[in-house]
Amino acid sequence: MYSQTHFLFPLFIGLLLYRVGIFSWKLALFAGIVGIFIDIDHYIEHIIHSKKNKFSLRATWNNSIKLHKFNQRSFIHYWDGAVILSFLFLIVSLWYPFIALALAIGYFSNLLLDVPNFAKKTILKLKIGELYFRESWVEVLFCVLLIIGCIIVLLL
Repeated sequence: MYSQTHFLFPLFIGLLLYRVGIFSWKLALFAGIVGIFIDIDHYIEHIIHSKKNKFSLRATWNNSIKLHKFNQRSFIHYWDGAVILSFLFLIVSLWYPFIALALAIGYFSNLLLDVPNFAKKTILKLKIGELYFRESWVEVLFCVLLIIGCIIVLLL
C-alpha cells in the first residue's frame, strides 16, 4: 500500500480513539504520521543498495513503484523487527502509555496493510514528470472509505 493509505488507516483508528476520549486529536495525527514514517526503511535500503542516485527520493519512489531492482524492506517489516519494536513500545508505555499506543497503531497498521496481496490489480498507471504512479482499485476504494470514515468520526 502507498503513503496515503499508511497515513489514513492509523489516523482513522486514532480518530476513533479520540472520539471515545482515549486519544487527543494530536495523538491521532501522530499515529498517522508514524504509519508513513515506518517506511523510512525503503529510503535507507535504497541508500545502501543503489548504485547511483543513492540519496534521491525520486529514485527511491520509482524503485518501489515500478523498477523493483532490490528489496527495500529492512528488518522492521518482518517478524524479528516486530518483536523488537513491540518490546520498545512496551518500555515506552511504562512512562508514556498513549504515545506508545500511537506508535504501535502506526507501526502495526503499516505492517497489516503491507501483508495483503489483493491490491495487485492496477487501475491507474501514469508517469508525472519523472515519477511513476500505479494504484489498485482496492486501495483507491479503501482510501475513499477511510476519508469518509474520518470525516464522519470528526463530525459526530
